[in-house]
Amino acid sequence: MITRALVVLATLMAAPSALAASDLRTTMTVSPVTTLVYNNATYTVAVKNIGNQSASNCSVVINLPATHTSPQVYVLGNLGSRSASCAQSGTRLTCTLGSISRNATKTVFFNIGLPVSAAPLTFVATASTTSTENTLTNNSATMNASQSFYNTPVNAVPGTPVTMNNRHCTGTGLTAWMECTFFPSSIASHQAEFHDDGTITIPGQPAYSGEWTLTTTANGNSLYFYYDDGTGVVIEFNGWGADANCFEGLSTFPGSSYVSPYEVCPL
Repeated sequence: MITRALVVLATLMAAPSALAASDLRTTMTVSPVTTLVYNNATYTVAVKNIGNQSASNCSVVINLPATHTSPQVYVLGNLGSRSASCAQSGTRLTCTLGSISRNATKTVFFNIGLPVSAAPLTFVATASTTSTENTLTNNSATMNASQSFYNTPVNAVPGTPVTMNNRHCTGTGLTAWMECTFFPSSIASHQAEFHDDGTITIPGQPAYSGEWTLTTTANGNSLYFYYDDGTGVVIEFNGWGADANCFEGLSTFPGSSYVSPYEVCPL
C-alpha cells in the first residue's frame, strides 16, 4: 500500500511538469470586412500563446492567394505594405515573432488589393515555435476575402451599339484576368458590338451572334454574355465590374476543360 501511494504521489507531482507547454492560437481579421475589387484591405494576423509556458523562436507563415499559372506562380493580388518582420518569398510571407510569453499576443499585418476571381481568394496563416506545444490544432487560421464590385455600365442606346474590346488568354484552371497580365505575349483580343436590345454581333464574323445581360446587384454590376457560331453556344462569359468602365471575369467553352479570363471594356 505504501509503494502504491508513493507511485500515485509521484505521478501527481510529475503531471504539472508533463503538461507544461506553450500553445499558439492563430486568428486573422481584415478591415474593411468587404473590400471593393482592387482596393487595399488590411489583414491582421494575431498569434496568442494560450499555454502555460513561454514559446520561443515563434514565426507565422502566411500563404497568399496564388495564380493558377504554370510553371511560374505569382501572388494573385497587388501586395502592398506589411510588417517589417515579414519577408516575402513567392506567394508566402514569413513573419518572425520572437518569443511569446504565456497569455501574450503578437501581431503582424499586410495590405493587399485583390482582383475579380472566379474562385475564392483564400489566406492561410500558420504559426510555429521551437518550444513544445500542447496542441497544434489551433495554429492555423483561414480566411476567404469578401469583395464588392463597381456599378459598371454598358451604354448601348438605340441605333448605336457599344463596341466592347475583349482581351483574353486561354489555359486550364485559370480564374482571373490578372493571371493573363503576367504573360503579356499570351494576350489576344477581339471586338464585339453590344446592342441595346441585348444582342451581340461580331465585326467580320457574320456567322456569330450572341446575347448579353447586365445585372445590378447590391454587390455591384455583373455582366453575362454568350457567343453562338450558328450550331450552338460556343463560349459563355460571367464577370463583374472591375472599375468604372471595364468588367473582368471568366469565359468557359461548353464541353472543354479550357477557360479564358476576359477583360471587357468599351472602346
